[in-house]
Amino acid sequence: MHQPPEWVLDGSERLDLKGFLEGFAEAWERTMRRFLKVEAWQSYREMDGVRSQEAFEAGDTALARRLLEKEAMGDQPLRNEVRVRGLEFTRVRLLSYPLTGYLRYEMINYEVRSRLGEHIEFFAPSSPVESYFDFLLFDSHTALIHDYGSGPVGHQTGGWLTRHPRTLHGLADIAADLRTGSRQIWPLRTLSS
Repeated sequence: MHQPPEWVLDGSERLDLKGFLEGFAEAWERTMRRFLKVEAWQSYREMDGVRSQEAFEAGDTALARRLLEKEAMGDQPLRNEVRVRGLEFTRVRLLSYPLTGYLRYEMINYEVRSRLGEHIEFFAPSSPVESYFDFLLFDSHTALIHDYGSGPVGHQTGGWLTRHPRTLHGLADIAADLRTGSRQIWPLRTLSS
């Protein structure tokens, strides 16, 4: 479920969570044009202590929204950097219906972040969403592929880093195919209602 295929992992470097974050920082510094994030999992478990997710799961949507707004403001320096550097920064979010509880929570987050200027695109792919996997693409020089384990709820344990040109091209093709060959879902406000 949501596991990257062998061709993606072939020649990739396996990373623990700390290595994944370090790989992100290094790739981010080298990025000059485009950062693309593909999100396929329909349920994730955020890091321990993410109060907004805890509030939502406890049924307090109003508190979850306030906490998500506060969390999103913590990322304002990143949004400022994206603007100053003139980067294309896009999240491609795959959806499958009915929405999971996690995605109902995350829709609030997406609404908040869209309002703050983040570019998020929503697609319902023609293939089962489970056949896709999460990855980050930095220009055409680096990709990070997430490892969320094999259970039904993603909890990141690390991932893989690749700089292999054929793999990078293949990941870019997946993103392009999703963006052109899937049904785009818009407007966002209809999803979080």
